[in-house]
Amino acid sequence: QKVAQAIADRLASVEVEIARKVGATDTLFGSVTNADIAEALAAKGFDIDRRTIALSEPIKKLSETTVPVKLHRDVVVQLKVKVVAEGR
Repeated sequence: QKVAQAIADRLASVEVEIARKVGATDTLFGSVTNADIAEALAAKGFDIDRRTIALSEPIKKLSETTVPVKLHRDVVVQLKVKVVAEGR
């Protein structure tokens, strides 16, 4: 639990930005899933299992949202996820 809390303390200040292609109405081609978020975290040096990222449903539009990451039974951190248009 102490290790999970240490990771949570580091994750609390992290913001993940994921760029996606969008259509004319700013809707995404595809969606952003917990696996995409885990991959973005890995690029920042965090080895987080995608199953611990409690994304209720895939993100399908440009937005800024908070996603709970359950690192341990008693340790949950709110991760900031920003989905932006690719190439802007």
